[in-house]
Amino acid sequence: MELGVSDQNGRVHDKKQAKYRQINRFLELIRDVESNLPAEGVLNIADLCCGKSYLSFAVYHYFTAIKGRSVRMVGVDMKAGVMAECDTIARNLGMEGLSFVCGDVTQYNFPEGAQVHMVISLHACDIATDIVLDKATEWGAKVILSTPCCHRYLNGKVKANELKFITDYPHIQNKLCEAITDALRLGRLKAGGYSVSALELT
Repeated sequence: MELGVSDQNGRVHDKKQAKYRQINRFLELIRDVESNLPAEGVLNIADLCCGKSYLSFAVYHYFTAIKGRSVRMVGVDMKAGVMAECDTIARNLGMEGLSFVCGDVTQYNFPEGAQVHMVISLHACDIATDIVLDKATEWGAKVILSTPCCHRYLNGKVKANELKFITDYPHIQNKLCEAITDALRLGRLKAGGYSVSALELT
């Protein structure tokens, strides 16, 4: 209710149904990979480019209330007002291990230099996803779950006569650029020693 997803009776608002399903699907993906996280002790989790932080709250709840784990989780985004609001909500809900920071992901360091076990990111726009992946690999995160969006960077930059049958059509070119971008990201993670999978999250 605090996040505006549901009413006081727990009914999910019609306009938030798709977001609710998306977050729950993301939690299913976390369940599938959580065996790669430390089985004991405090879990350190970062949600980078977290925006309104629906995912941050859901992941924190999953690990603390459902799995019974101790969690230190930080959401990071450049929107000061949104981060202040999210931090207030976390305090109001008694989520002591969850906090939010307004800052540049490239300059951010997890509290006390602790080992980050998992990095998540939902809809970091365009190259913000690459910034998230850079930071996650810099930290040596055990698990990285990132759902990119708005693949703009390569659009208009792919210039090859051999591909004109694709690039002559903007909508199809956009799909090609999305595929190339995400394939490059997966290749980079794989080269860094990660096991990778590409799944669709709608």
